[in-house]
Amino acid sequence: MDFKGKVVLISGATGGMGEEIAKLLSKQGCKLALFARREEKLNEISKTLSNDKTECIYQKCDVKIKDDVEKAVDFTYKKFGRIDIAILAAGVLVPNPIQTFDSNIIKDSIEINFLGYVYFIEFLLPIMKSQKSGTIAATSTLPDRRGVPGWGAYGASKAAVSWLMESLRAEAKQKYNINIITIKPGSVLTPMIGGYNRHGAIPAAKAAEIIVKGIKRDKKIIEFPFLQVISIRLDDFLPVFAYDARDIEILKGDGYPVVKEK
Repeated sequence: MDFKGKVVLISGATGGMGEEIAKLLSKQGCKLALFARREEKLNEISKTLSNDKTECIYQKCDVKIKDDVEKAVDFTYKKFGRIDIAILAAGVLVPNPIQTFDSNIIKDSIEINFLGYVYFIEFLLPIMKSQKSGTIAATSTLPDRRGVPGWGAYGASKAAVSWLMESLRAEAKQKYNINIITIKPGSVLTPMIGGYNRHGAIPAAKAAEIIVKGIKRDKKIIEFPFLQVISIRLDDFLPVFAYDARDIEILKGDGYPVVKEK
């Protein structure tokens, strides 16, 4: 796939992988539509990325609000007349310790990390169906098959993304020529993991390169970094007793908050 001239919608565009993807695509002659909650930052990024090859528009969008998402898609379509690629990268990573188990953390994670994507897909599909073409790439997580202690809210919300994309992929392609891509990052150095020391984490710019290259090659699943892919997929084959016997604190990772019982 050649990105030149393509209309690309990016959610979560004001930080981490979303911002780095926007920077990368601005050099490839795309028409960019950027969305996030921080309007001032969006304005700053848009001014930086707009050039003689790239037209860049933006609008504030809180993915938890369905109307915001509908307006974002409508804004893009009215401006450019089509949407070729949507890269959904908005997300939050919030620990939910068992000592202070809180359903509100899970609810918030599901609304942002999963339902926000569902809303975008709902409004993107009619446009891409009418075009008989399009690509929707949504960000899940590499450990999406087994739970990780302390990170149940994040893992559950992202596993839901993987399941949804998997359920849509074949039908969307066969019936409407729409590509469905699941992005499964391991540890990436973004503001989202700022306080956590993640061994083997790669820079967000490198992650963006891998994602853009994967979309160009029409990969169905984009997983990285390589060594973490191997490690986590090996974990997937462990029997339950072996999986549960691993050191919980190591799995939670350096920087995980120390909390007391309620």
